Amino acid sequence: MSNTLSLSSSERWKASLGALLCLASCGLLLRSLPLDAHWLLAPVGASVVILFVQFHSPVAQPWPLLGSYLLATVAGLACSHWVAQPALAAALAVALSIWLMAWLNCVHPPGGALALLLVLNGPYSSTEMVAVSELIAINAGVLLLAALFINRMVLRRRHPHSSTQPGPSHNTQDRPPIERLGLTHTDLESAVKTLNTFVDVQEDELVEIYNLAVDHAFGRHVGLSCADIMSRDVVTAHFDTDLAVAWKLLRQHKIKSLPVIDRFDRLIGIVTVADFLRQIDNQATPKDLATLVQALLRRTPGHYADKPEVVGQIMSSEVFTATPQTPLSELIRQISQRALPHVPVVDEQRKVVGMVTQSDLLVALYKSIALSQAAKA
Repeated sequence: MSNTLSLSSSERWKASLGALLCLASCGLLLRSLPLDAHWLLAPVGASVVILFVQFHSPVAQPWPLLGSYLLATVAGLACSHWVAQPALAAALAVALSIWLMAWLNCVHPPGGALALLLVLNGPYSSTEMVAVSELIAINAGVLLLAALFINRMVLRRRHPHSSTQPGPSHNTQDRPPIERLGLTHTDLESAVKTLNTFVDVQEDELVEIYNLAVDHAFGRHVGLSCADIMSRDVVTAHFDTDLAVAWKLLRQHKIKSLPVIDRFDRLIGIVTVADFLRQIDNQATPKDLATLVQALLRRTPGHYADKPEVVGQIMSSEVFTATPQTPLSELIRQISQRALPHVPVVDEQRKVVGMVTQSDLLVALYKSIALSQAAKA
């Protein structure tokens, strides 16, 4: 496997467009400021590569960018002023910048280039030090603002990075089932300490890489997809199906959900037992529950009603779906993270072709494990 960074075609275009817009906007903003010197610093070019190619990296976050430029400025100006020999001053400036960035947890590689640039252009008078510091501060500030705006508003990226790990699915302290046997913060901390090196990846992304690798291995060994386990004779409802009819279908077939389709059999929503119960007063006692359900299901005479009458009025229109080709590993992850009891399976035209429930998954996994053990025996 290659150790070089590999970007998809869309990411290459995004990174290039982001760099173009960022440097152009930074240059225009600097020229519009009333400064004697308003040029872009060379290390900004390296920072732009990181901000748009490795925007998720720890080194691409706001504090590493600003902190590294600040520390490199201090180190570069100090070494240029106090060390007479240029080569030694340059080496000391870069080394001191690295030490300070690592100490204050703001590693950003272009900081080393900035420290070297300052020494090579030194020494400076007191007035020049102030002017150079102002120029660096403006470069760093304008660069960060432009990168944040372009990444978020133009490229629609999550920058600065923030964790998007799903929370507990049942309003309890338990993590989703898929995470209970996975990596934890303690595991990652121990591994990084053992490596004793800088890891250029966010913690939650490292967990995601691990989970994706496990999914890939599972798919390689099990090799099942939704088409292999789904129910194909799916009971459905339409937007105008009476609530009483839908409720009867749920009870008759002993199921908890009905995909709602249009006249072309395309999925437009899903109605579940929970959707029916949400229409009932949450203060009702168990004794009153049957009466309230019957009242909900009963048709209101006339043309107007103050309660829902058909499935379309209570269904959920946002439905997570799978395709027949969806790997079982991906389906298990989504069901776990979203706490889904059932997932409709649709084709390219969003026509319902199947349904996968938690029972289907359990049976499939049981049979897969049983056959695997039988083969070994």
